Amino acid sequence: MTAPTELEKTKLTLGFVALLDCAPLVVAREKGFFNKYGLSVVLSKESSWATIRDKVSFGILDGAQMLAPMPLAATLGLNGNKTPMVTALALSQNGTAITLGKELFLALSQHVTDWDNDETVGSQFKALIKSMGRKPVIATVYPYSNHHYQLRYWLKKHNISFADDVELVAIPPTKMLENLSNGLIDGYCVGEPWNSLALINQSGGLLTTGYRIWGTQIEKVLGVTAQWADENPLTHQALVRAIYEACEWLSQSENKDELIELLSLPPYLDRSANLIKGFTPPYSMEQRFFGNEVNLPGQQQGQFLLEQMQACGQLSDEQIDLFSISKQVFREDLYREWCTN
Repeated sequence: MTAPTELEKTKLTLGFVALLDCAPLVVAREKGFFNKYGLSVVLSKESSWATIRDKVSFGILDGAQMLAPMPLAATLGLNGNKTPMVTALALSQNGTAITLGKELFLALSQHVTDWDNDETVGSQFKALIKSMGRKPVIATVYPYSNHHYQLRYWLKKHNISFADDVELVAIPPTKMLENLSNGLIDGYCVGEPWNSLALINQSGGLLTTGYRIWGTQIEKVLGVTAQWADENPLTHQALVRAIYEACEWLSQSENKDELIELLSLPPYLDRSANLIKGFTPPYSMEQRFFGNEVNLPGQQQGQFLLEQMQACGQLSDEQIDLFSISKQVFREDLYREWCTN
């Protein structure tokens, strides 16, 4: 792949949140993939997904690492300014988990011997929280996220009411472990490295993973506004191609140690990345960064996410063409044109 000529814009600012799956953006910058495509990119670490949403919506950021449901929610005007957005590249699959605080996990462990038996885990967890005398507080990163939907899906599967049995709150990913360690929350659903760090710090234990709940699912995407994409088509193409090549670099096992070194740089995850070096959690989170089945922003997956919004009451059940909305936002056509030819 070569850089498109006469880019409309060469200096870009992209937002990210300090998670392992910001890796495609970090690698694209640090390994020169952005430069290869004629782009000078500043990566801006943001404190929360709401900040990412607002800064992209108002043009402060050219684009960002986003939770897969975010561009759909923004396009529909859910939980913020209505701003049509698109994604032509998925950055990652999977990589999420539900972690319980140490006290709750130890109490559950007294009744669970086979953690692979989800029915037993769910029924014992339900019995445990019924005996607590209060609602356990469980955090997710953002209302429009796989984390929120996976947690609710798992609770509902085990007949645990998210209205009566638990209290759901939203906390930025980087604040999860601190709140768990201080006992301010009883558990969380978040992406890596924050589940592994809880295990390493002995602050909690793994309940289940997003992969166990849903199987393979798109997790993060590159999001830009539809207006930005229309005004900067060649720049958009160069941006997608550069990050796509970074994703390919990530798929090569010989680059694993160097990736940790890059993520450990102060502008990114800092020392948090080094802490998980060599650590293997008890259940694989199946996080992946490269392949057509990974990087394609699939319209069926987009429709599935819209259905989760409906199931949670975030999106009305009135007549609405979910597939058309997904097709508008999840641009399979651009991905196929730019990354598979």
